[in-house]
Amino acid sequence: MIKEKLGNSKGHNHFVNNPRGMVITPKMVLGQVEKYNKIDAHGHLYGAIISSFRDYLKKKETGKYGEYHPAFCAHYVANLSQPLHNIEYTEFNRKYHKEIDGVVNDEIMESLDKIKTYPVRISSEADLAKEIARISNQAMILGYKLEDEKRLLTKEEAYQQIGHNTSLFKDILDYVKDAKAEK
Repeated sequence: MIKEKLGNSKGHNHFVNNPRGMVITPKMVLGQVEKYNKIDAHGHLYGAIISSFRDYLKKKETGKYGEYHPAFCAHYVANLSQPLHNIEYTEFNRKYHKEIDGVVNDEIMESLDKIKTYPVRISSEADLAKEIARISNQAMILGYKLEDEKRLLTKEEAYQQIGHNTSLFKDILDYVKDAKAEK
């Protein structure tokens, strides 16, 4: 809904067209930050995560309402662990994207116990970039595995991916809270 409302440039915040064999590095993640909300056919999901919480902190410093930015950040973090948001937009991706994104939509609220979280420790943007790179590399590998095996994401795989983004977003919120407290 938000992508459609905001137009084409905002849509590029939601994916990265990584070719097979790509290894995402923290340097690449940080290199995407300045592309936020800009048109870029390659996509810049990883930089959008950092940019959205930066925007939140900037708004809060000026005393303005900034709560939309964490909502965007949460959406981008959710996309981060979605396998097809991290691979090239091939025929397989076009055909199964929506179905793979929604594998557990109908049951998620009754199955929260299936989401396993783990501690993530972010004390700097460099730490965040490293964690984004780690999760995106895992999601990309899974995305190409799905494509190679011509299959959908299993529910077990979906919950594992959700565990990655839940763990990351929880620590992003803690990091932002600590950053606000320091100011």
